[in-house]
Amino acid sequence: MSSSTQDVIPQLDLGNTFGALFIGAIFATMLFGVTNIQAFIYFQTHRGTGMTFYKLAVIWLWILDALHLVLIVHGIYYYLVANYANIAVLQEIVWSAKLQIPVDVLIISGVHFLYVHRIWIVSKGRSRVLPMTVVGVQLMFT
Repeated sequence: MSSSTQDVIPQLDLGNTFGALFIGAIFATMLFGVTNIQAFIYFQTHRGTGMTFYKLAVIWLWILDALHLVLIVHGIYYYLVANYANIAVLQEIVWSAKLQIPVDVLIISGVHFLYVHRIWIVSKGRSRVLPMTVVGVQLMFT
């Protein structure tokens, strides 16, 4: 940081906020790598079963997860690289950060739907209380 930048923002310390954001992005990237390995193993294990509902769901959730990571990286790039030391930018939220919310809702809803579907399959349609409870909780918190 140059001395002129230090004079403009002498008491502003962004290390705790942007540092945590950057560390969170590193962890998100590592978890995306784990997701890639899981998807690869799933598709290798179920290679001969054709295109099933679960394969389509895994593809859809993987695409949403990749989009989520792209939005995270864009937000970090916007604040830490493209607008470095631009204090006025801190007052606005970049579009990629706003788009993360609906993407997260889609991911969470998709995972919960698969969970309810799996409960329905395991219970062989006998119990409707547990899947309905999970659906109710999902709708209540979304």
